[in-house]
Amino acid sequence: MHFYRLLFFVVISLTIISCDEDDNFTTDPNFKLSFSTDTVSFDTLFTGFGSTTKQLKVKNTSSNTINISHLYLQNSESAYRLNVNGIQSNDLIDIKLDAKDSLFIFVEVSLETKNEDTPRLLEDQLKFEMNGRVQEVILETFAQDVYIVNADIKNNTVWTDDRPYLITKPVWIDEGVDLIVNEGTRVYFRKNAALHVKGNFEVRGSFQKPVYFGSSRLEELYENVPGQWNGIYFYDGSTTHLLSHFILENGINGLSFPKTILDNNPILIEYGIIRNFTGKGLFALNSTIAAHDMLISNCGEECIRLKEDGSCLISHSTFYNSWFFSARSRAIISYDGPGEKGLTIRNCILYGNRSDELEFETPEHVSVQNSLLKLGNSARTNYASIFTECLFNEDPDFLDLEELNFSLSEQSPVINKGSIEFISTYLFDLAGNRRDNDVAPDMGCYEFSEIK
Repeated sequence: MHFYRLLFFVVISLTIISCDEDDNFTTDPNFKLSFSTDTVSFDTLFTGFGSTTKQLKVKNTSSNTINISHLYLQNSESAYRLNVNGIQSNDLIDIKLDAKDSLFIFVEVSLETKNEDTPRLLEDQLKFEMNGRVQEVILETFAQDVYIVNADIKNNTVWTDDRPYLITKPVWIDEGVDLIVNEGTRVYFRKNAALHVKGNFEVRGSFQKPVYFGSSRLEELYENVPGQWNGIYFYDGSTTHLLSHFILENGINGLSFPKTILDNNPILIEYGIIRNFTGKGLFALNSTIAAHDMLISNCGEECIRLKEDGSCLISHSTFYNSWFFSARSRAIISYDGPGEKGLTIRNCILYGNRSDELEFETPEHVSVQNSLLKLGNSARTNYASIFTECLFNEDPDFLDLEELNFSLSEQSPVINKGSIEFISTYLFDLAGNRRDNDVAPDMGCYEFSEIK
């Protein structure tokens, strides 16, 4: 009996000692928590919609347990919401964090609409009180009010640059209706959203203030990611004739003209950048297209696909495709049309990672002048008659492909190799530089200029 009584006291003593060791909290006032970042930033978010979720990791680097006596947001009416290890609260006390353990905090932000044009900064501080010391992490985001477009456009409308437009679904421009988009306007599309044109859709950007069309996901993670929205489509009855100075990126298809009846009214597409599309950059069926100073790159299918009747004149443009998200089976430009005016390419660059970057069923009504092309020996031989003063398979030597900078380096073989015949028609390049400052214009959309 005495033995069992002694054993009982030994077990109780060990349990107490063990508990004391487990609850050996650090009281060092100089101890600091370790944070995965000192600022949780959401970039720019559109109001009226839920935000993404950001994560903050808080680590106890001590060999002892710590007690965060108070965790809270400085602003009691904060726009931010916290989830601390599964507990949704902006104000918590006595949070125990074991030695070498971590605390995960998930942060969201409420984005109320205030009918303001300029973005506004939403800022708060997440406070951590422990052992008489206060540490903090900054929370910040810019909230941008937008014009929400969620219904078809049935009346003449002008879009301006005072605040962005957010298209949330497929939207149609009715036949006979004008939508004019002025310089500097920003148009964003949510997933699966598109613009379908039966009326007149005109883009009137400028060198200083191009019009922007892209995804509503503005986080850095989604930069240069294709397939985030659908595209812009022009149908029979559309009277569109001008798309000028714009950027179109990160969708499924860029500009599509799927017309069933031959449209002889010319559509001028100029000073545009089309990039990062899972399908085609520009598709034209039974359409009359004149395009110059275009930069089209990174498409899962063709950069330009032309079919049926109609014609296409392309001048001083750069096409580059090294699509790597999946296998690419089509050339940069593909032409299949019996139209008498056909396809004319002049002073352009067509370069990519396929051996043949120009395809057509027959060379009839096809002309390529003063251009650099990636083309195999067989195609060059079979279609030699369509080429005039062209370069083949030479690296155009762009300034920085990793940064998508398609300006020309000083070693580029296309410098001064363009025809001077069209210089008065296309005097300015995509960046607004003149083409008449030396003996001849360069091929492509950018005229070489020395970096000063």
